[in-house]
This record gives sequence, C-alpha cells and structure tokens, in this order.
Amino acid sequence: MAPFSFSKDKKPSRSNSRDRKSVGGARPARKTSDRPARDGDKRGKPRSDRPRSDRPRSDRPRDDRRRPLETGEEERRQRSFETPPIPAEITGEELEKKIIFQLESLTPGNAKSVARHLVALERFLEEDPQRANLHGKEISFRAGRLAIVRERAGVAALRAGFFKEALKDLRAALRIGGSIEMQPFIAQCEAELGNARKALEIAGSVDEAKLGKSGRVEMRIAAAKARSILGQNDAAVVTLKCSELNTTDATWSKRLHKAYRDALIASGEVSQAKDFEERFPQSFS
Repeated sequence: MAPFSFSKDKKPSRSNSRDRKSVGGARPARKTSDRPARDGDKRGKPRSDRPRSDRPRSDRPRDDRRRPLETGEEERRQRSFETPPIPAEITGEELEKKIIFQLESLTPGNAKSVARHLVALERFLEEDPQRANLHGKEISFRAGRLAIVRERAGVAALRAGFFKEALKDLRAALRIGGSIEMQPFIAQCEAELGNARKALEIAGSVDEAKLGKSGRVEMRIAAAKARSILGQNDAAVVTLKCSELNTTDATWSKRLHKAYRDALIASGEVSQAKDFEERFPQSFS
C-alpha cells in the first residue's frame, strides 16, 4: 500500500496536506520587497542606525510628581511667602508617633523642619489662626504630597478664613489619604463659600458612626451653618444640640458654643442665648 492512500469519497485532511508539502521539499522563503526605502521609512533599516538618546537611561529625567519634596527642592520653586518663625522650645518630637511615621518618606532635615512647623500650627490653630495658616503654607510647600500635611494646612486655611485654599488642600488630602475625617471640614468650606445644599449633601452622605467625636462635632457645625444660610434657624439649633455642648476643654469647644449661641439668637431665642453665655463664660471671653 502506498504511504498516503485515501478512499474515493474522503478528502485529505489539512494536516495530511501539510505533510505532503513537506515531503515535496521545504517551503520557499518569502520574497522581500525590492522597493527602495523612502525617507523616514524604518522598514529594512538596521536597528543600530535608528536615532536614540545620547544620554544614559539613568540620567534621563524622571517624573517625580508622587515623590515628596526634599530639602532644598522648595528653593527651586518660587516662594510667595516668608518662612514663619518657630518657637525655640518646639522640637517636633511632640507629634504623635503615627504622624512622625508618615514623615519618614522625607529626608531627615526636611522631616525635622516639617514636624516643627506642624507642632507650631497645632499650637496657634485656635488662638492665632492667621499665624497657624503661615505654618500650613510652609509645610504644604515642603511636603505637599503627604496627606497629613495637606490636611493640617487645609484646616489652618479654613480657620484663617481662606476657604477656597482650604477646600483645595482638604480635597487633596482626601484624594491622597482617603480619610473620612476630611468630610466635615470640606462641608464647612462649602457652607462658608455659600454652597449650603452641597454642605448638607456631604453631611447626609457620611455615616456619623464612622466619625470620631471631633469629626461628629465638626460635621454638626457645618450642617448648622448650612441650615442658617438657608434660613432654617430652628433646624440649626436642633442640629447643634448634643452632649458635646457640656464639654469645655476640647479644641472645638469654643467654636461649638459660639455656633450654638449664634443659632439661638438667629432663631429669636435671645434669653436662652444669654443664659448659655453665662453658663460657659470661658468660651465667650
């Protein structure tokens, strides 16, 4: 029998067809085009003749948008403000360990400077917000890619009355770190900028149980401000009624007391507002 035999009604398979071609000899090589290469045509051009950078790969510029600023880099940018002085007794070690850990991505010298400015910012935030805002600008200039830096700079700008700048920093902090604790401050910015409904939308979208005590108080202040802007003064009073009104030593105590007093006056409860002032005189001195 022949090596390849088929029945009359059966066609050869594709695999057998390939085998027959291999028996007859190797497939002829593909003919290359004789067309001359045009200018700019890379076909047929040796790889070694193609243009390439003369600089080594390690010397090529890199995109450092995600890298924190190092010491000295801020000097290559245009500074629009002077570096605020730091009290000599501040060392930077007063910060919580979790914050110090976040600064470890900076060079030691820059980390030390940012830490000291952070402590100064916290010290002056409630008593001298304008001075605290200067420290916020400094740390944002030195290490603006860190979430904690943009958060504290945003809060300082909010307290100083620079609401647009504060909103920019706080949104950046939320984008970088994703902390829900940014939402109350963002809502406050929106309310101060006249976007009352936007502030209420933020307040309604956040689960209060997921916020710390400070965050819950800040959100109440933001929502009450929005209610007052919309003329809902009685609702503002109800929003601010909480057990935290009895606290006197928290960083937010004075602001909460003043917001509640103002809401009472706006709703026509002047006598209650006066009684409240007499109850917490330290908040209105």
